[in-house]
Amino acid sequence: MEMLIAARVVQGAFAVLLLPQVMSTIQAALKEPAKTRLLSYYAAIGGLSAAVGQLLGGVIVWADLGGLGWRLIFLINLPLGVVAALGIRAWVPETRADDPDSTDIGGTLLFGAAILGLLIPLSVGRQAGWPAWAWAWALCVGSAAAFVALRFYESRIEISGRAPLIPPSFLAISTMRRGLLVLGSGFLVFGGYLFAFALAMQEGNSMSALESGMSMAPMALGQFLSAMRAPQIIKRYGIRSIQIGGLAQATGIAAVMLPVILFWPYSEFYHVAAGMFLIGIGNGLYVPSTYRTILSTIPDHKIGLGSGLITTVQQSALAVGVAALGAVFMGISASASMGAGFLGVGTIFLAVALSYTVLGARVADRRGRTEGLGARI
Repeated sequence: MEMLIAARVVQGAFAVLLLPQVMSTIQAALKEPAKTRLLSYYAAIGGLSAAVGQLLGGVIVWADLGGLGWRLIFLINLPLGVVAALGIRAWVPETRADDPDSTDIGGTLLFGAAILGLLIPLSVGRQAGWPAWAWAWALCVGSAAAFVALRFYESRIEISGRAPLIPPSFLAISTMRRGLLVLGSGFLVFGGYLFAFALAMQEGNSMSALESGMSMAPMALGQFLSAMRAPQIIKRYGIRSIQIGGLAQATGIAAVMLPVILFWPYSEFYHVAAGMFLIGIGNGLYVPSTYRTILSTIPDHKIGLGSGLITTVQQSALAVGVAALGAVFMGISASASMGAGFLGVGTIFLAVALSYTVLGARVADRRGRTEGLGARI
């Protein structure tokens, strides 16, 4: 287990180096309308990959090829990594900065400490039998202290002329703050929802790994189709695409929760298909619209920093979402049932999605039009 965790840390570290370069390259190498189109394709492929990964993982575990079981899930990354490396070398244009920024090692360590301060109590506390007050104390003291230290440290780094991990000047832009809040909250609840869904369906509802994976397929299809149409929708509705996406998500979540209420613990994967499809539709609309809104506030010479910040928020939110909503799920499941635990997580997801229908149009600065979007706020 220790070796697996260490290998995953290395894998995650290199993934963090790769992901920001995608948005940076799109932003630096393209002009409108190609830029918005490619950001939508990026969101489509990302959502499709996440959902197909769940489906493929279920197929691999079910097939048990060569007796490797779940281990093959990790081995399959090797050929995919080779293909990606060759593709980057062949087709991705060079966008290297003339004066590259230095790496903010101190900010990275402080941010990592702050996130670990959240993840460790949430992930380990229940298993270790910590009382609730110990969780709250650990979260408040450890994580809050690291975030406060990070805030002061990043301000000093930026004042000195170096490039911070999380630039305070970026966070001073209201559109940036609101966009990151939408993106972060969305990925937080989405990560927790996927965790709770897979566990509830397999452990509580007796779906096989294959059936659980198949139930993700409609979501992948919905996100792919809507993200491919997102450029046209964004052009027509502008920032209100976030509201449309939130409404689709909320409707989908309710449609998934209903058969759980009616049929638990005998829900079938086709019972949740329509709801999962609508969740995917919502993801495919709000994610590229939010990406575009955030990136439009960043100067071209700082696009690398901005892309890194987006990736940092996105990936951290996914991790915290799994830990935080996983704790909610396990807590409710322990006292009631896994169906009830899933409904608890779904209710939180529903509340966040509904908030986009109310607040989505306020993401951009109310004083004017967001660059590249068609609606005045």
